[in-house]
Amino acid sequence: MKLNYPASQLARAALLTTMLSITPLSTSFAADSSVSTSSEKRAELTKLEMYARQGEWERVIDKLEDVKGKSPEQYNLLISALMNTDLDDAEEVAEEFMASYSKDYRAFHTHANVMGAQASNSIFSALGYAKKAKSSLEQAIVIAPDEIAVYRALMQFHLVAPSIAGGDMDEAKRLAEKIATIDSVEGQFALASFYLKDDNEDQARAIYDALTQNEASALRANFELGSHYLSAEKYSHAFEALSPLMDMSVARVESKDSAQWDEYEQRESNLLYGKYRLGQVALNSDKFTNTGIAALEQYIDGFNTTNIDTAGLPSVNWAQLRLAELRLNANDIEKAKTTLALINGSEGERFSKILKALKKKIKKRA
Repeated sequence: MKLNYPASQLARAALLTTMLSITPLSTSFAADSSVSTSSEKRAELTKLEMYARQGEWERVIDKLEDVKGKSPEQYNLLISALMNTDLDDAEEVAEEFMASYSKDYRAFHTHANVMGAQASNSIFSALGYAKKAKSSLEQAIVIAPDEIAVYRALMQFHLVAPSIAGGDMDEAKRLAEKIATIDSVEGQFALASFYLKDDNEDQARAIYDALTQNEASALRANFELGSHYLSAEKYSHAFEALSPLMDMSVARVESKDSAQWDEYEQRESNLLYGKYRLGQVALNSDKFTNTGIAALEQYIDGFNTTNIDTAGLPSVNWAQLRLAELRLNANDIEKAKTTLALINGSEGERFSKILKALKKKIKKRA
């Protein structure tokens, strides 16, 4: 039976499915010192994380779904795999995670991620899932009142969710101000995000400009501001913000158990993604072609050599496709053909359509 919803309700649900974005679920997170993780378990997790990076989700699921007494790390990895194969199963395991670790904020944060994915997967159930995501994030804050990542996730919820699902711009600003009491720099990033959503771009730009003057925050500030301008189709501004990333680097951290790992992983991810987006700026604007080519070349090299979780980054196939497009724009037909030949496998219907059209263009100009 087809359900008929009022147009206004459908619009709100559609907005939520396209905009609701809690923090991406990584295939790994730092081990909690309160939960023992033996060297053997750590080695096994590392192997499973490698399978996850390769998209071998069923191997991860087969290894973990029947494990008794799963650790938080095992739950997180299993749920990440299930989110790529069956969201209903992911939801079931996320609820089990919360029941097993009811005093661990990460269980509720992970559950919120799954609810956000479920909301994006079903327009008619989106509002219900969104409310569950909000509830889980609020409980995570009760458990870990000083955990900035959860405040940011809840703030993001309030920024993007319609009021019918619990979104509230005033609450978003209050959360940004709360973050500032925990960490002044994080508070500035939170306020900048708020101002962008509140259509106060000048105020946001002023904050980002100040953050770029500090070496520790410059990379992230350039990435966030450039990403905003790319989404807004302000390509010259996006290029101005993202191009400094070409000369930036991140000191490598080897151990995932290191106290510096989380910050390193985020900075490395921002640097890589920023270079990919610089390629997108060149492609979408039909300008800055040479810089776009160099950025995507650096992205592919960095993606292939980094030791961070790359699940939230565009695949090498997508990067090769965009690079081939830019090389065709630069009239380097042979390199465009060579780049396309490096693509291995498929990335879905949209990818296949773009690839097919590009091959036709190259053939006509060859």
